[in-house]
Amino acid sequence: MGRAFFSLIFFFTAAFASDPYTLSLKDVRPSMDKMFTYHVESKEFSPLVAKRSLKVYLEQFDPDRLYLLKGEVQPFLSLTPRQTRQIINDFNKDRFPEYWHLNGVIERAIMRAQKIRYEEAKQLIAEGPEAFSRTPPLAYPNYSRDEQELRERMRDRLILEVKAHMKGRKEKNLTPELTQKILAHRSKKTLVFEEQYLHPTQHTIALHMLKAMAKSLDAHTGYYSPREAYEIRAMLKKEFSGVGVVLREDFDGVYVSDMVSGGPAAKSGNIQVGDILVAIDHQGIEDLTFEQLLEVMKGNAGSRITLGVKRNNTLIHVDLLREKITMDDERLSVDFIPHGDGIIGKINVPAFYDNGGAVSLDRDLREALRTLKQEGNLQGIVMDFRENSGGFLSQAVKVASFFIQGGLIVISKYADGEVSYQRNIDGRLYFDGPMVILTSKASASAAEIVAQALQDYGVALIVGDERSYGKGSMQYQTITDERAKAFFKVTVGRYYTASGRSPQIQGVQSDIVVPTAFFPYNIGERYLEFPLSNDHLSGEVFHSLMNIRQGSYRDVARFTVPYLKPRESEWRQMLPRLIANSQDRINQNQNFQFFLKVGNGYNPKKSKTQSRRDSQNENFGKSDLQMDEAVEIVKDMISIHHQNSLR
Repeated sequence: MGRAFFSLIFFFTAAFASDPYTLSLKDVRPSMDKMFTYHVESKEFSPLVAKRSLKVYLEQFDPDRLYLLKGEVQPFLSLTPRQTRQIINDFNKDRFPEYWHLNGVIERAIMRAQKIRYEEAKQLIAEGPEAFSRTPPLAYPNYSRDEQELRERMRDRLILEVKAHMKGRKEKNLTPELTQKILAHRSKKTLVFEEQYLHPTQHTIALHMLKAMAKSLDAHTGYYSPREAYEIRAMLKKEFSGVGVVLREDFDGVYVSDMVSGGPAAKSGNIQVGDILVAIDHQGIEDLTFEQLLEVMKGNAGSRITLGVKRNNTLIHVDLLREKITMDDERLSVDFIPHGDGIIGKINVPAFYDNGGAVSLDRDLREALRTLKQEGNLQGIVMDFRENSGGFLSQAVKVASFFIQGGLIVISKYADGEVSYQRNIDGRLYFDGPMVILTSKASASAAEIVAQALQDYGVALIVGDERSYGKGSMQYQTITDERAKAFFKVTVGRYYTASGRSPQIQGVQSDIVVPTAFFPYNIGERYLEFPLSNDHLSGEVFHSLMNIRQGSYRDVARFTVPYLKPRESEWRQMLPRLIANSQDRINQNQNFQFFLKVGNGYNPKKSKTQSRRDSQNENFGKSDLQMDEAVEIVKDMISIHHQNSLR
C-alpha cells in the first residue's frame, strides 16, 4: 500500500449497526493514538480536539438543524477548561461519559421529532395539495430557538420531500393517498438513520465517537465503517463484484433504474430497466431497508444470486452469476476535432484510478494518446479535469510524467520533517505540443498535482475558474486494504510541486480565467471545517533539492523550475495575447454571457422584462462552453507557434 492517498470524499450513508464487526469503548483510544502517530499536526487528544469532537458529533447527527434546540447543544459547544480537562482525563482511562450524555440528549430529540413528524404529516395530508404550494428554505444556519420553530422546520422538510418525489412524475395529482404513501416511505428511511442513535450500544457509541474524533483532526482525516470502505474502494478502483444493476428506491418500491453494459444482468436479457425488485434468492425484500438490500446484493465474483422482479404484474425469477465489473463510464474518454492538417484531442479525465491490475488511468491515457495520433497529426490537447476530485498519488505522478521529460513531479513533506520527492524516471515524452488543462473549483488533490506540475514546467496552460479546490494535503489510509481491522485515512503531510508551491487552500491558479458551472459557488478547501493552512517549501529545502537534481542531470536548465513560480516557456510567453483573445471571444459570445448572467443570479423564468435575446439564449447549457473556449485557446497556441517559427 502506498504511503500517500488523495481523494475528496463528499458524502456516504450506511446502516452502521449491520456492519460485520463490533467495536468496544476500549477500541477508541488505541485507534485514535494510531492516527495521532501519523497525523501531520495533532499528536494527542488535546483540548482543541476534545472540543471539536463534540461539535462534530452533533453535526454528524443533525447537519440540517432539524432535531436539536439551541439550548440543548449550547452546553456541549461552550465547555469550560475544567470540563475539557475532565473529558481528556476520561479519554485516557477509556471512559466517555460526556459522549454518552450527548447521545442521551440526541435520543430525547429523536423521540420528540418522531412525535412532531407524525402530527405534521397527518396535518399535511388533511390540508391537501394547497399545503405544498410554497417552497420552504433548503437549509438553516442555526439551531431552533424553541420547539415551535423546530416544528415549523420539520413541516417545511416534509413539504420539500413530497415535492421532490413528485418532481418529474407523469402523475401530477397529489391525492391524500399519494401524500401518505410518500411520507410513509420517507419516514421509513428516516427511522433507519435514527436507529443508529436510539438504544445505543458500545459499538454504535464507539463508531460515532471515532468518526467525530477523526474528523476533528482536519478536513480530510476520517474513520469509516466496512461498508463505507467498500464503497470508497469501488470508487477508486473503478471495479466491483456484482450483477451490474443500478437500483433505486421510491415509495413505489425498489426498481432497476439502469444496467451496466456488458454486466451479467444486461447479458442475460431477462432484466429490464423499470423492473420492480421483489425478491432475492426467493426471499421477499419487503422487510429489508434499502441499505440492507444492497448488502445482500454483494458477493464475490463467481457466486450465484437469483433476482425476483415484477414486470407488468408478472413475477420473473432470473438466475445470475456475479462478475468483476469495471465502471467504464467513469474512466477516461477521448474525442477530437479536425484542425488544419490534423486534429485537436479532447481527453476527459474523471479521476486518478488504479485497480492494481489492468485498469489504471496511465494505461488508459497512453492508449488515448496512441489513438489520437492514429487519427491524424495531433496538433494540440485539452485535458478536462473539471470534475476530477483526485485519486491515487502514483497515478498523478505517472500522468504528469507523460509530458515532462525526467523532471521532478511532486515533493512530499511529512510530520516528522522528512522530505521526499518523486520524479519521472521514464524519460519519454508522449506529447510536447500546445496543451490546456481545463480545471474548475471542483478539481482537487491529484488533479491539482498534475495541473500545477505541468504549469510549473510551462508545458501546459491552466484554463477554468480562477482557482481549483485547494487540497494540498496527503493521507495515509487503510481503506484499500480489504484485510484491515480498521478503516481510516489520516493526513500525514503536505505536498508541493517542482517550484515549491502547494495548492493547499489557494488552489491552482488559472492562467486564463474561463468560468465553469462551479464559478458561483463557495467550493473548496477554504470552506471546510478544520483545513490545514497554506505554506510553501522553505528556500533552504527547495535549493537543497535543486542541488540534488543538478547532480543528477547534465542538462540542468531543462529540469529546474524557478522558486514559487512557473518556468517561462514558449506557451507562457503567449499568455498576454491568449488572455486578450479569450476575453474577446467570451465577451462576444451571447451564450457565454447569458451563462454568466444566470450564474450570477438572473432567473429568466421569474423576470417579467426578459428580452427576446435572453429567451433565444436559454439553450446555453446544450453546448460545452468551457471546452469550446479551451479548444479555441489551443488553436491560438498553434497559430502563434506557427507564426513564431516562420520568423
